[in-house]
Amino acid sequence: MYLPEWVQEFKEPRTEIRFLNNAYYKYEVKYIYNKEKKRTDKITVRLLGKLVEGTGFIASDKNTIREELKKSPKVDIKTFGLYYLFSTLLEQEFLDFKTLFNCDIAEKIFSFAMMRWAYQSPIKRASGYHVHDFCSEYWSRNSISDKQISNSLKFIGENREDLVLWMKGLLETSENSANKFVMMDSTHVTSLSEQLGINAVGYNPERNYDTQIRLMYLFSSELQKPVYYRLINGNITDIKSMTLCVKEMKIKDVIYIADKGFFSQENIEQLALQKLQYIIPLHRNNKLIDFAPLLKANFKKKLKTFFLYQERVIWFYEYEHSGVKLITFLDEKLKIKEENDYILRTKSMPEEYTEIKFYEKLHQFGTLTMTYATQETLNASQLYQAYKQRNEVELMFDGYKNFLKADRMYMQDRHVLEGWLAANFIAMIAYYKLYTRLKEANLLANTSPKDIIELSKSIYKIKVNGEWHLSEMTVKTKALFKKLKIDYLK
Repeated sequence: MYLPEWVQEFKEPRTEIRFLNNAYYKYEVKYIYNKEKKRTDKITVRLLGKLVEGTGFIASDKNTIREELKKSPKVDIKTFGLYYLFSTLLEQEFLDFKTLFNCDIAEKIFSFAMMRWAYQSPIKRASGYHVHDFCSEYWSRNSISDKQISNSLKFIGENREDLVLWMKGLLETSENSANKFVMMDSTHVTSLSEQLGINAVGYNPERNYDTQIRLMYLFSSELQKPVYYRLINGNITDIKSMTLCVKEMKIKDVIYIADKGFFSQENIEQLALQKLQYIIPLHRNNKLIDFAPLLKANFKKKLKTFFLYQERVIWFYEYEHSGVKLITFLDEKLKIKEENDYILRTKSMPEEYTEIKFYEKLHQFGTLTMTYATQETLNASQLYQAYKQRNEVELMFDGYKNFLKADRMYMQDRHVLEGWLAANFIAMIAYYKLYTRLKEANLLANTSPKDIIELSKSIYKIKVNGEWHLSEMTVKTKALFKKLKIDYLK
């Protein structure tokens, strides 16, 4: 019998999966040799449970208690590094989560979030990771079943207001309100579920026609972490969703930082109508851009406007065109690099990059032009830095899709999906906190968050004479974690 790929993952020895009444069921079977027939007969022992796409294995009610008792093995060697790293990074977030949700729910959600963070685990494998990790000594000391995880995710998905209250608390940890603003952006996630009702064909950069949902995220530039997410129908545009997101979080200092493909007169008018703040870059060939000041001899003496950004001089000038407020920046170091890159391409790809085109584009190299609308008056340096921080948001989405492997989903229940997204959101906070620590320690050039997570998997605790003892670590490993302010020995 043909089994879909997601069903085949549940095949195990001495079990059989059957398709009955438009659903998949898993049975325990045994094989007994029949002397009379001289062959092995397959005997059905019992129904184990039902398989649901996106949710996973749902145990039969008759066997739930029996199976949960079996899933509490005595394990005397457990991974310790993951739990300690994850719980240290999210110490305050976990405490706040417990105040809004009961302790049992919080422990299950954070345990599953950690398994997503460390193993990109689906629901059906999380219980196995849990019992072999030291988190099981603190979080949900009884083993966690697939059904318990699904129920916990569904509970979180059904209680959106409490979850938003927790997310608001993520912003309240900020002490400096003078330069506090939040960036807003969205991404698409492919969803092949047939029962959600919110996935639909919509625009995405890959230009594929798979049904999708959209995720709107808020990212704090000051706190350097995501602080909010919301699930949006796949065919709804960003502008229609932004106002409700701002309203839900009750935050004023939200700036939508778009990519270069977003700019249009219609989009500008819609943003103004919704009273939303924005920073939108323009493609260099946009006719609204005025490069005339850069074409003049001794333009630096005439402009006399510049600032320093990462020890580089950035020139700028402001103007209006057709009622649109614009500002153009010139980074001469970037200009030289782009000129060199273009000339090299005239040699490797002469059919596309020519000398004539080089001189036509010469005045554009190293420039960035944007239009903006903000409630607070931001100077040129602040606008430039705000836009450059969009890279941090793009890094977050890249981590969401490639690190968490969360770019495709098969959930069938809307509320379970909401909870699953909440667990991923928690995992992304931990990912970005670890990234920030690496950045502050000047380690990003040679070490990634994934490297640290993989290294933490090698740190165990072993039970000796009834007491847990930390496994040995190399001097190099100790020194690395010390730089990240993670002390396994305290």
